[in-house]
Amino acid sequence: MRSIDFPKHQERKRNVLDNFVFSTRVRVARNLEGIKFPHMLSEKEKSDINEQLIKYISNLPVDITLESLDEMPREKVLIYQSNHIITNEFIRNGRVLAYDISGNWVMLLNEDDHIRIFSIEEGYNIKSMYNRISSILIQLENEIDFAFDEKFGYLTASAMNFGTGLRLSALVNLYGLAGEKNIENFIDTANKTGYSVTNIAASSNDSPLFYVCNIFSLGISEEELVSEFDNFLQRTMEVEMDCRKAFFIKQDELDLSLEEILEINKKDSLDWNNLVYYISLIDALNKKHITADNINRTRNLIFQCTDEYLQYKLMIEPNDIPGVRINMLKNCISNLKYKNRSIS
Repeated sequence: MRSIDFPKHQERKRNVLDNFVFSTRVRVARNLEGIKFPHMLSEKEKSDINEQLIKYISNLPVDITLESLDEMPREKVLIYQSNHIITNEFIRNGRVLAYDISGNWVMLLNEDDHIRIFSIEEGYNIKSMYNRISSILIQLENEIDFAFDEKFGYLTASAMNFGTGLRLSALVNLYGLAGEKNIENFIDTANKTGYSVTNIAASSNDSPLFYVCNIFSLGISEEELVSEFDNFLQRTMEVEMDCRKAFFIKQDELDLSLEEILEINKKDSLDWNNLVYYISLIDALNKKHITADNINRTRNLIFQCTDEYLQYKLMIEPNDIPGVRINMLKNCISNLKYKNRSIS
């Protein structure tokens, strides 16, 4: 049976925001007209809706894979959960997911909404991602009546998704803002302008990597929402790069940062939170103070080095995970260079 890995790599023309954005997620929610939201449905009603939706999805002009959570091995559930392919809500409410042969998108049935279709890609490719997902929904809308209100737009289980039902998210490295102690002010400003900023780890003090996403999608078109999100990230990148310059221009901070990278080769184990920190540091220094041959490969360790992914995807014994994790990082940075000399 096929499986899927996110974030998806796409061969495409580079975007300037690729230097700043680790991965991008586009998700659209839709519900059937006249049908209660999934959390209000009985299991029989959910099953009937699944059958109805599967019929329409199977008729899409693409090669579709359907998977049932009930038939999925526990190991695969944990891998999908760690890579954000399925959610806790889907595990509680849903049973069926669908995706295309290329793994460009995934559709969850009866999660919080009857349909949630999304994609997660490396770097920043948001307009193409939205267009790809939108084309699937347009084809479904030719066969299905989606819940829609003239005033509130598409109706969703969460009022924050009313309107377009579109949620955009980007994982960004705010090492400079964090280093200059400006992160809390940035988060407050972002919230006031309609964007949520949440740490990839448990709290805002745990790592410099943050998810940025739109809070509301009402009173704006899909195209406007995508454009405004793009502009917000552009401005954020400019602020972040200024903060990195101000932080690393301090010789003691730069020396300490480079020493931290050198210390990696002396370690024999690493937990995931520290891995995230080291990757954010390498990424922040890249091109200005060091050269990493393939920064995307290093960035992707964040997703490929979770405990669940290593244990259930790569079949690593739990006690061996910290050692495997550090070796994967060492392998990625083995050709790292600073001022024309290899770091070793």
